[in-house]
Amino acid sequence: MDKTAVQYKEGSKVINVAELILNNLPSGIIFCDADCNILFINKTYADYIGVNQEEVIGKPILDYIPASRIRHVLETGKPELGFKCCIGEGKGKKILVVNRIPVPGTNGRIFGVISQTLFGDIGELKDLYERLELLERKVTSYREKIKSVLSAKYSIEDIKGQSADIVKAKELLEKYAKTEFPVLVLGATGTGKELMAHSLHAESERARGPFVSVNCAAIPHDLLESELFGYVQGAFTGAQKEGKIGQIELADRGTLFLDEIGEMSLQAQVKLLRVLEDKTVCRLGATYPSKVDFRLVAATSRDLKAMILEGKFREDLYYRLSTMVVSLPSLRERKEDIPLLVRHIIDRMGFHHLSCSREAIDVLKGYHWPGNIRELQNVIGRAASLCSGDVINVDDLPPEIVAEPTSDSFHNETFTAVASKSELSKLLSDSERKLILDALKANDWNMVKTAKMLGLSRATLYEKARKYQISKTKRAVES
Repeated sequence: MDKTAVQYKEGSKVINVAELILNNLPSGIIFCDADCNILFINKTYADYIGVNQEEVIGKPILDYIPASRIRHVLETGKPELGFKCCIGEGKGKKILVVNRIPVPGTNGRIFGVISQTLFGDIGELKDLYERLELLERKVTSYREKIKSVLSAKYSIEDIKGQSADIVKAKELLEKYAKTEFPVLVLGATGTGKELMAHSLHAESERARGPFVSVNCAAIPHDLLESELFGYVQGAFTGAQKEGKIGQIELADRGTLFLDEIGEMSLQAQVKLLRVLEDKTVCRLGATYPSKVDFRLVAATSRDLKAMILEGKFREDLYYRLSTMVVSLPSLRERKEDIPLLVRHIIDRMGFHHLSCSREAIDVLKGYHWPGNIRELQNVIGRAASLCSGDVINVDDLPPEIVAEPTSDSFHNETFTAVASKSELSKLLSDSERKLILDALKANDWNMVKTAKMLGLSRATLYEKARKYQISKTKRAVES
């Protein structure tokens, strides 16, 4: 077969390649000359009109489509795109959607017109529009869900307090937000390190980008690398068939928050350091790395310098992270902020009508708060649920809070006599469980609304619900 020819032979039969292609198109094609006579019609268009292809050649188009605007296109030389075309009458009437395209010759004069059907029936166009509209709604919905999940939930306005240490921390946050350097947030558990990370992202130039949070302590060491770096198809036994994108890649053009980074294995630390230096990430099992652009914020409640001496944390990674450091004070170091924090917690939980008596505030100030602000939230949530009036009084507070004398000493002998460490842990757990359960009931067991009320992520709320065995199936028992 001659590759330059438009014909080829099948045995003794000569096949016209162009005609073969046009006859197999799902779109109808007609070509008329300058006198509006049909020079070519493909099988699809012939079926629309209900004629034999060979019989109509050389005959006027108006004999078959009286309302055809092909003559108008010949006279104006302007194409008509997406026009309606009526064929037939009565029950057999069809409304096509067509393009009419003038064809100029080498001298520039129009010598014919192509009529091409886009849809064989106006109903097809309506169906396509409805499908596209549904698809657009789904895409918009998914986009909003992704944006909701991968976005900062707090801003610097959510950091409450007027103590010197908090004011200093907020000032540093605003300065650090203007840079691209990694930030290390130090503080005991419950002091608000995650809140600080969210606020840093919200104040930065990357605020429109994703905010990806990973709790290194909540993920087993053998799974942390695949979670952070992702993996390709078949990377290891049990891997998803299509592979998985890592959290680092998800944070591209945004902020990656690694909470409790001190819990990261040495092997993962090495890989993270390489990512920070090269700005590339290689999925497990992948051959080539991908470029990533993210700002790292790390947090820990552990003493990283002591861990370096113990060989549990890499010194080079520490110095890479500690370019900019924010240290958050414990709650017992900023007791003057307790009244403001209590008011904020009460309002955020939706108990706007409640207030806290001066005597109750004094008791709260006298407690040593080993669980910091997180423990304060649990205590206030419990008190707000048990309060019978509009004022939280001393009697509404947990007994371990009231029993402790006004003292900043954590090792107070009287406190030790009142509650052992295990008893305190149980009381705190019971208080937290009660708070979550009350919040779920108040929101008709809507996890999204409850998480927002409690200031938790949905993942954290689900984790705590599993921990305390709270579920809808137990509603009747809990009520």
